[in-house]
Amino acid sequence: MSESKSTSEVTKTSNSESVIHVDRKRVATVIAGPTIFFVLAVIPFLGLPYEVRCSIGLLLWMALWWITRPVHLAVTGFLPLATAALFNFVPVERILPAYAAELVILLLSANVLTTCWTRWGLDRRIALASLIGVGTNTTRQILSWFAIGMILSAFLPNTIVAATMIPIVVAMLRFIGIEDLWDSNLGTALVIAVAWGTSAGGATSPLGGAPNLLTVEYIQEMVTGEEFLFATWVTRFLPLSLAVMVVTFIYVRFAFKPEIAEVEGTKEFFLSELKSLGPMSSQEKWGFFLFMGAALLAFSRPLYVELIPALTPAYAFLCCAIVCFLVRSNGENLITWEYAQGKMMWGLFYLFAGGTALGRVLTETGTAGYIAESLLPYANQGGILAVFVFAGLTLLMTQITNNTAAIAITVPITISTFQSLDINPLPFVYIVTTVGNCGFMLPTSAGGPAVAAGYGINLKTMAVKGFWACLLSLIAVVIVGYFLSIYWPTFSTV
Repeated sequence: MSESKSTSEVTKTSNSESVIHVDRKRVATVIAGPTIFFVLAVIPFLGLPYEVRCSIGLLLWMALWWITRPVHLAVTGFLPLATAALFNFVPVERILPAYAAELVILLLSANVLTTCWTRWGLDRRIALASLIGVGTNTTRQILSWFAIGMILSAFLPNTIVAATMIPIVVAMLRFIGIEDLWDSNLGTALVIAVAWGTSAGGATSPLGGAPNLLTVEYIQEMVTGEEFLFATWVTRFLPLSLAVMVVTFIYVRFAFKPEIAEVEGTKEFFLSELKSLGPMSSQEKWGFFLFMGAALLAFSRPLYVELIPALTPAYAFLCCAIVCFLVRSNGENLITWEYAQGKMMWGLFYLFAGGTALGRVLTETGTAGYIAESLLPYANQGGILAVFVFAGLTLLMTQITNNTAAIAITVPITISTFQSLDINPLPFVYIVTTVGNCGFMLPTSAGGPAVAAGYGINLKTMAVKGFWACLLSLIAVVIVGYFLSIYWPTFSTV
């Protein structure tokens, strides 16, 4: 009795000490961010102007909080507004439009359409139907989940794809008796396969996620001054995306060694789950056709741009999203605002907006140009060393912070650096954005790994094997991108 009580007290004491340690670490991080900003703002440093010092302080503050996450990523996204209002280093009205940018509307509208899928089970139907022919071989299972995640993430945000598919993987694993994913090679491998697939295919189209839309914003504002078409994106990024897909697919084939070679019952599980959904409902059909209609309008814009010049992809998706709220099928609304608002990824919108605002701050204050000057020696006439430096920096940032935040920091710097050298920045932007989607190592890397971590996979496995996936992807993208820029002139244009 006394031994049991003693053990219980020891456990409580240990837990309390752990909580205190975590709280102290969080407090230290919370204090460190604004302290760095304030010190740089008030103390002259290397003769830098006040505006540049504040911008660098804001960059370091946001990077620190995005990496350590003492608050939600979206909360950090509001720092540009708060600091600009308090310290007046950039006019607030210059960065405020970032929080209602056209591409924020696109994210929100696409989220409404996919939320409609979730309400009526279309997401599960698509995933299950895709997996019926996979079979029971565990290696084939891993590759299939990876491939499907990769394909879907080309057209849907990776967080949505991961949040849709990983629960199905976990349900299937429980069906075959695997409950603890941390101690299961197969369980960890299958969930990681989905997460990595969403990252590997993410750069294929602008619809692949917020980092891509952020890049579109920077190209339009800092390089071309005109609309960057979705069709242009696909033609420029497809070779780079294929390079990532091929090397990661081959790596996944050999990286994971499940404890069992064959799993009985998985095909039957998929069939039974699909049958349980019944025939495709009229609501599912509406959700499918509205999303496909919006995607078709986005990709076919060159055909009608002169007829309806204001109907950009953001507003095409918005129109279809509004229709979702108007349609009634079999006496029920396709979707209601009450349902939708609880499922919306509000944090993603404000993280994206904060990233856009940070980029504008760096540009407006001349900070991006200052940082670019310090990187000029490494950008020597745009050689392969320059490609490795900027791609490597982006890949590193992507692993330790959110990929949207990484793009927000590195793409403006990349553009400013090569513009100052009178070198076309577009090939470098394409390469940097592609590796910026390669979040494989940590939960902070991208939406897919974050969702996977939430289900209790072995994080050590993801980090170690993810390192090699990152390295292979970096080498493949740099080599392919470098040769494209030399031998395919169209690659360097819009």
